Amino acid sequence: MKPDALKQYVSLRDSIVAEREELITRLREMDEALGTTGLRGRGGNYGPRTPMGRARNEMSLKEAVIKVIEGKALSKHDILDGVVRLGYQFSTDDPLNSLGVILYGKNPKFKNEGGRFSLP
Repeated sequence: MKPDALKQYVSLRDSIVAEREELITRLREMDEALGTTGLRGRGGNYGPRTPMGRARNEMSLKEAVIKVIEGKALSKHDILDGVVRLGYQFSTDDPLNSLGVILYGKNPKFKNEGGRFSLP
């Protein structure tokens, strides 16, 4: 690559990264104003990431689910909403699939009665 082309590339990349950061800040402000962290997990995936691009969460998805359903039975969608409200960030475009793995896994840790999940 020629030096001019390299400088042009670096300048363009820097401006795109700066614009991305501005958009992330604006999205967080919008979420705060709306009192949400994104629609059913989508749009809320702009927090800190690991080197592999996955969201960093303080607790595992299983821990978040347990905290949400403690003392009550909830549907999958209600659990997802609760997990997102706790601040859990999904690294997927299909958070219900990730949630399903936890709820229906090999050794399910949750009781399923008519599509409402609770602790055993």
